[in-house]
Amino acid sequence: MASTDLQNGRRSIEEAIKPPTLAERMARYRLIMQDALGELYKSKTALIGALMLVSLLIVLLLTPIIAKYDPVKQDYTAFRQDASAEHYFGTDRYGRDIYSRVLWGGRRLVSIAIFAVIFGLAIGIPYGVLSGYYGGWVDSIGMRAVDGLLAFPGILLYLLIVTLAREWHLEGFWNDLILIFALGFAFFPEAARLVRSSVLIEKQKEYVEASHTIGESNLYIAMRQILPNCLSPLIVNATVRLGFVILIIAALSFLGLGTPPPTPDWGADLSAAREHMESNPMIAVYPGLAICYTVLAFNLFGDGLRDIIDPRMAER
Repeated sequence: MASTDLQNGRRSIEEAIKPPTLAERMARYRLIMQDALGELYKSKTALIGALMLVSLLIVLLLTPIIAKYDPVKQDYTAFRQDASAEHYFGTDRYGRDIYSRVLWGGRRLVSIAIFAVIFGLAIGIPYGVLSGYYGGWVDSIGMRAVDGLLAFPGILLYLLIVTLAREWHLEGFWNDLILIFALGFAFFPEAARLVRSSVLIEKQKEYVEASHTIGESNLYIAMRQILPNCLSPLIVNATVRLGFVILIIAALSFLGLGTPPPTPDWGADLSAAREHMESNPMIAVYPGLAICYTVLAFNLFGDGLRDIIDPRMAER
């Protein structure tokens, strides 16, 4: 009798946590999307940020079509021209079309920022999940390493890695790869600590105990059971981080430590325009506005997501 009760109990637990079918998953995803869109419409901040981001991404995706000129081609017969039907934003001191440089520069800069944040999450998420789940000496050693990285000023890390890249004469794709590595590596300790704090709460819940009861492996429980319930704060943090990363890339380029010229870059173009601020200030206005718009869009969307996911933040 006891054996039958044990088997029935085990069967009920397995049925409760068995993976959903494809149809059930699709139905759940549709419901989640409907709820997310409903909450998005309620938050003016998130809605404005989302509209700004969608507009930005559409423009960047269409850059090869809507950009009229080669962004690096020089034309000394048309240097420092004002905005016109031929050159929407005018031309710089080398006769290059500013409109095309802003579009191509944004396409490159946003791509680097997205890949850098993804790289940071790819390292930080498993690091934080396993550290928080196993606890003990694993957590102690892992978090002490994270504390050490967090104590190191991020800007110095960026400058160190980018300077080494310059010494190795890395250009083009390899220079962008170094930027992605530097910015992503600097983000991973923050992501690891954030996901670890969520794992410490989640691993005490009943569904984790049920998974242990039926013999699921620790790695499966940590990555497939606990991790999906810890993604909300990570999504918010990553969205806000994107705006910060874009600002850092532009600042490094402004200081001459980003991509070498003539590659289009908002920060480098803004730095080069300083010499013509009095005679032709609009050369600096366009890349500056592009930086402001992009950072503002990511920050508004991230703040709106934070209010949606944690309504208590909106009440403060």
